[in-house]
Amino acid sequence: MTKISLYIDEDVWAKFRENVFRKHGSLRNLSSEVEALLRSTLVEDSMVSELQKMGITSEGTISSKEVKETRPVLKGPPSEEILGNMRRRRVAQALPRQ
Repeated sequence: MTKISLYIDEDVWAKFRENVFRKHGSLRNLSSEVEALLRSTLVEDSMVSELQKMGITSEGTISSKEVKETRPVLKGPPSEEILGNMRRRRVAQALPRQ
């Protein structure tokens, strides 16, 4: 365990304390609630450990920037355009001709 000091906005801290009090009936669980929130942000560690339990090795995660850079280049028009054309044709065929 490590004791730390943080600078947090007073309103945010007051609301957090209020939520902890509502949940537990006292403020004795402030530290454990902060720790739980911090752990929830450390998704990579939990994902890697769960994958290891399943026998899958993982080299870690990649950033959203890396995902965008490695996306394949689309060939042809976007699906929205294709579906729009198909719908317009269907509507045009369903309309009576005069």
